[in-house]
Amino acid sequence: MSIVQAFDRAADYDAHADVQRIVAARLADQVVALAPPPGLRVLEIGCGTGFLGAALIDRLPSARWLMTDVAPAMLARARDRFGGRSAIDYAILDGEAPGHAGSFDLIVSSLAAQWFADLPAAIDRWRGLLAPGGQIAFTTLAAGSFAEWRAAHGDLSSGTADYPTVERLAAIGLDVAIETLPVQHADAHDFLRSVKAIGAATPRPGHRPLTPAQLRTVMARFDAAGATARYVVATCIGGAGRQETTT
Repeated sequence: MSIVQAFDRAADYDAHADVQRIVAARLADQVVALAPPPGLRVLEIGCGTGFLGAALIDRLPSARWLMTDVAPAMLARARDRFGGRSAIDYAILDGEAPGHAGSFDLIVSSLAAQWFADLPAAIDRWRGLLAPGGQIAFTTLAAGSFAEWRAAHGDLSSGTADYPTVERLAAIGLDVAIETLPVQHADAHDFLRSVKAIGAATPRPGHRPLTPAQLRTVMARFDAAGATARYVVATCIGGAGRQETTT
């Protein structure tokens, strides 16, 4: 299943997205702390159902927004959340390769960039969309996320994505801050339902699924270890100016 399909089918996203809501609120605080000037042109990458917008729009009252997402169902739910606000436009957009004409004073994104195949190249493309003096502010899952679930696999292969290290994120040329958010689950079933509901159950490319017996073993280990899963969240903020990247 593709990322687009996973998020289009995540009907219970809001009910299970507590971490996403917390991270969006904290990113909004970071953006406001930048003291952005009035009249901003804001591009949001991966708006989802609108958590970041809900936390930030009223704090940037004169801004003009373009909310985008790669999943049509998510974008439709964001549109429903914000109703007929005249200062918001919407577009289906691949945030990794936006190819959008125009320039923006602020590009924001909350927990979308971890899905990118080439994060440095994507951020370089974002820089190309910034107006002089513009800012980028985004969050992404970082290395160490879901370490408990990985550990429960033992010698078996986990389908969890290989999230970027702090060093890799810093090499992009932005300021990086790391926060760890542990989430207590009732059990492994609850954990798996949660990641499926938020569209995060898509395995990394090339992963071979576990057999039912192997999965039961992993789930039992996860439960025995306390059924806690940590989200390691990187907040990355930086200014305008296109940067050459290598991959």
